Amino acid sequence: MSVASGHLPSPRLNLHNSPVTLRQMRAFVAVAQDGSITQAAKRLHLTTSALSMLVSSLEGELGVRLFERTTRRLVLTASGTELLPAIQSVFEKLDDAFEGLRQSSDRRSGRLSLATSPLLAATLVPSLLASFLKDHAAVRVELLDLPVNAIAEAVRSGQVDFGVCTADADVPDLVSTLMYQDSLMLACLPSHPLAAQREVRWTDLVGEKLALLMRGTGLRSLVEQGFAAHSESIEPAFEVSQVTTAVGLVEAGLAVSILPSYALASARSVGVVQVPLVDPVVDRNIVALTAPQRKLTQASAAFLGHFTIRMGELAKTKSMV
Repeated sequence: MSVASGHLPSPRLNLHNSPVTLRQMRAFVAVAQDGSITQAAKRLHLTTSALSMLVSSLEGELGVRLFERTTRRLVLTASGTELLPAIQSVFEKLDDAFEGLRQSSDRRSGRLSLATSPLLAATLVPSLLASFLKDHAAVRVELLDLPVNAIAEAVRSGQVDFGVCTADADVPDLVSTLMYQDSLMLACLPSHPLAAQREVRWTDLVGEKLALLMRGTGLRSLVEQGFAAHSESIEPAFEVSQVTTAVGLVEAGLAVSILPSYALASARSVGVVQVPLVDPVVDRNIVALTAPQRKLTQASAAFLGHFTIRMGELAKTKSMV
């Protein structure tokens, strides 16, 4: 941090005449909240040098030192303490104004904006949208199918209202709401010996030719958990990047696979059956990701309510089978 010498006046924030930018102010608030350039830079997706320069340039514009460095963290000076609530108030007023404009626009257009993974976009989400739009025909839908690791950023940046994805990793700065809990199933041809069983144990799959998703994916990690419960290691015959490829290999009789039931139900393959896997039952959670600082549009909130109801009906139907 830059250090000014001598007695300096308290900062006065005048956005009409000051060259101070919103980026400088946002950088200052982030460092004040985290007490660390490194942590704040990660949260703002900036380099530490870029964030440090923003804070230093703000100190230069105001002519005051805003932070003191201790052995472990940065702490606000008296000037910084005085300035922080004023800047926070500016952002609160801007957020309220922007939110008001969004809500006004949403009431007129009925916008529903979401991001989801390619698998969910090809399987579960379309049927939910179709049933939702029967009662909300005027709603305009914006659907992004993104890589799983890009969904959270789309929500965080405001590119979409919310995301729908599997809970493969914690996203601490977003709200994660459980929408549906699915189970892993064995996918095989009707002629396969295991297809006639009511349930299949993980140990029954030892020695089978398996088509699994690549290592490092959330689905592959769940599959490995199932085998690890019996201290079994796996060497799949095929490792693929797409669920549709795994289903195709099963259809061709080259392998069996382990997939979520929602993916199999929507695979549009009459030649593949699914059998529940037990001992253990391995669940896969589907969640909605929302940003705590932004209100959902009316259409988005209505869709998530519809999502919950339809998934509850599906779970009830399964329990009765």
